[in-house]
Amino acid sequence: MRHVLLFSLLFCSLFLNGMCEDDDENDQIIGGTFAAKGQYPYMVYFRNQATGRLFCSGTLITPSRVLTTAWCFPSSLSMIDVTAWMNTVSLTPDVDRVVRRVIRVVRAPDYNPVTGLHDIAIITLDAPVFSVRPVRLAFGAFVNAGNTAVVTGWGYTGATQLSTFLRHSPITIQPKSLCVSSFGNTNFGSQFFICAASIGVGSCSLDAGSPILLNGNQLGISSRSRCGGGEPVVGVDVRAYERWIVSQSLNHILLETIVRIGQQLDIIFTLYNKVSHLARMVSIY
Repeated sequence: MRHVLLFSLLFCSLFLNGMCEDDDENDQIIGGTFAAKGQYPYMVYFRNQATGRLFCSGTLITPSRVLTTAWCFPSSLSMIDVTAWMNTVSLTPDVDRVVRRVIRVVRAPDYNPVTGLHDIAIITLDAPVFSVRPVRLAFGAFVNAGNTAVVTGWGYTGATQLSTFLRHSPITIQPKSLCVSSFGNTNFGSQFFICAASIGVGSCSLDAGSPILLNGNQLGISSRSRCGGGEPVVGVDVRAYERWIVSQSLNHILLETIVRIGQQLDIIFTLYNKVSHLARMVSIY
């Protein structure tokens, strides 16, 4: 964990000017309000380019890695036409959006689509994104029932109405027994999940893969829900997968940091050569 924090701090201080501050049944946000532009730049929505449709969400955790659910990316899904859109609050294209192509999916080794266990995946993008602040993961966070978290998403705000703008809402962490009884699945009481619910708030279609945030850090990944205000949301607890997430991300953080340093050095050397040339020209005259 210390190594992850070290490289995260190095990356943020060098390239993001300190911006990394704490600041079916699966699928949007019932209730809530529109998110402000730039409030959740790391929010990703996945789009099938062949159909033009949004199908799931995720979060940027390193410049080229996105965290989401394994349910969103079954083995039958072709990666050829899938893109990841971020740094936007709108489903319609805008000038600030960043788009990358999805080239690889790594699901948790023990993912079971029937039981819902280990519903987590890491997506690789075709090129790193250095202009967007990644989300911080809530590794080591202490959480109690009654804590207030935040859910975000683009999903349906009702039975048929799709939100074209990113929405967010406070939601309360609940005892896991609530999700166990609501879904009839004892696995949701294990250390791999969190449970959240509030009156008038919930997830719905297309919110699968979106984050559950605690104090600005990602605590969970929306995994199971029902379209209805007050219905509980089952989230995959990222703390239970710290070792796996780090093992999938750390080497890439190092490589991306080295590449970025090389790019910065190229710029410095280019500027130095231009200044030196200009100085020689001035000395001649």
